[in-house]
Amino acid sequence: MTTVGAGFPSTQDPHRNIKEIDVSVQGAALDYAAAHALAEVLTKKVARDAMLVAWFDGKNDVGYPVIQECAGDKPSWLAYAGSYGGNLGVSINGGEFVFVFATELENQGG
Repeated sequence: MTTVGAGFPSTQDPHRNIKEIDVSVQGAALDYAAAHALAEVLTKKVARDAMLVAWFDGKNDVGYPVIQECAGDKPSWLAYAGSYGGNLGVSINGGEFVFVFATELENQGG
């Protein structure tokens, strides 16, 4: 696990406190459901208590949640994740899918 890297858009902010799991899947086409299931499994290996707060589907260029009030240099889903405790991201296939979870990593020695 490393500090946020190329898997996330808008990574130029050095003050972000999101750790990243970066995974590449070969030999199988992923849809949102499969990518989400994979992200959940990987996250549970790192943090017992994790809650999905935001996600991005790069195949369809869709992020959630869509927050109209969020403006600036970050996509709204990523700004939302940061505002709601998102501190662990799972980037699949270089950002094809990104899931951000709020965890208790600080309390688990993560």
